[in-house]
Amino acid sequence: MTEQLITGVLPALITPLDKDGNVKTELAQPLIDMYVNQQADGLYMLGWTGEGEHLSVEKRKQWAAAVLSAAKDKLPVFVHVGYNQNLDDSVELAAHAAEHGAYAVASVGISEEASLADNIAYFKRIAAAAPNVPFYIYWVAMGKTLTAGKEIDPPVLLEALAEVPTFRGIKFTDNNFYILERFKKYRPDLNILTGADQLAICSQYMGSDGNIGALQAVTCYHFKVMMEKINEGRYEEARELQYRANDVAEAYSRAEIGSLPGIKLLIEQVFGIPAGYCSPTGPFASISHTIEEGNAASELIELFRKNILVKE
Repeated sequence: MTEQLITGVLPALITPLDKDGNVKTELAQPLIDMYVNQQADGLYMLGWTGEGEHLSVEKRKQWAAAVLSAAKDKLPVFVHVGYNQNLDDSVELAAHAAEHGAYAVASVGISEEASLADNIAYFKRIAAAAPNVPFYIYWVAMGKTLTAGKEIDPPVLLEALAEVPTFRGIKFTDNNFYILERFKKYRPDLNILTGADQLAICSQYMGSDGNIGALQAVTCYHFKVMMEKINEGRYEEARELQYRANDVAEAYSRAEIGSLPGIKLLIEQVFGIPAGYCSPTGPFASISHTIEEGNAASELIELFRKNILVKE
């Protein structure tokens, strides 16, 4: 099993769809080439940004196979396999990801009702399906999605996860970085990658190994420079870059834009890759944008070009 500690900036990868919800697999190579050029350290696919929850198992397989083929020997790719009511689907997706060369597989908890014991049994099934691939849990909401709505102390969770033989890390999407630090205290070897994009600079101070996020999908190189400035002790400059990225996140989160449609719009308009539509069964299905002078979409693009560093 790969034991490399992944560090740096890992954009959350979109899933490009046509208006009927078909996956545009031909865009895997242009997206991989773009992220290689923007100096990404890896990619995380089919999570929230990749709309995994709103795609069929077959479409998730199609996109995973295309991305993993395009990224081979270029970028490590994490494949999220959760969001399934039928847990057999997660097991099938994990085996498929491993077969096609995923660096790691990851999953959220089963549901808000599932107990810790239920989740550990589920994670063990994923580990068995991909025995030579690291497994990462997806931590959100103080861990309540792993424990039927109850908060859990890091040592307790880590003790339970010791039963999962391939457990190697955490996608930590939370803003309580005390918990992150406790995970690192009790398991210094764990690979912890944070998903609180607008607080990435804070998580870096508290010991995260890197960042995974939707914001980095369009600000990858910008975040690389920001992290370099942190490592060099140039904190004021790093904070300024975080603030500028946050201005973009605030702009695309406006109701008239929508975060994921805004990200796809920027990928198309700034990076020249026709990212297409959002899933017809997802929350952004009805949103599309026209670029007209003075409208919100145009303002977002202008704000991005003014604020964000892009590797030419």
